[in-house]
Amino acid sequence: MIRKHGNFETVQDRADVTRSDILDAALDVFSEKGYAKANTKNIAAAAGVATGSVYRYFKDKKIIFIEVINLLQGRMGFDIFAKAQTMLDEGASFREVLRMLAVYSVESHRNNRMFFREVMALEATDEEISAIGKERDRRTHQNLVDFLGTQKRHLKVDDLEAAAELVHLVVEKVSHQAVVFDSDVGEDRLVYQMVMMLEGYLLGC
Repeated sequence: MIRKHGNFETVQDRADVTRSDILDAALDVFSEKGYAKANTKNIAAAAGVATGSVYRYFKDKKIIFIEVINLLQGRMGFDIFAKAQTMLDEGASFREVLRMLAVYSVESHRNNRMFFREVMALEATDEEISAIGKERDRRTHQNLVDFLGTQKRHLKVDDLEAAAELVHLVVEKVSHQAVVFDSDVGEDRLVYQMVMMLEGYLLGC
């Protein structure tokens, strides 16, 4: 054990903090410099640690990048569909729930828009990072299928798997266009029209 600010702290606790600091710094560095120009020296400097300390936790830059993806997915990974169901149970309209899901997706992209650009670029060229993206999409698709299944009696669509994939594709594309690529129409207008479109498609109104 070591003493920190008058209190004892285990070596493992200290290691976890340092690892977290490195990942937070890496997110900033990847967002600012891009994946190609970022390196472990930049990341170490941003984290306030020696370059050797970075290699204690991560083999190389790519592993750090993947761990940052995992970190963001963990932060964003609260059960949004459980929240949607709770809203419906409390009397919210389906349109209000769709709006919440859309806004959540847009906000998630806005918070780290430059990093998401790098992720999208590497998903197109790197098999390992592409596989991570596909697994994320698979989980989202299944969650959507399950959620839409709870509302099946209200829906006008008869193929929930195809509907879930379509909804996911639309929300992702709009989130990218509205935030990551700066839509000419504007985020608010684009999201509003998307919600109206999805409401009409799913509910027939």
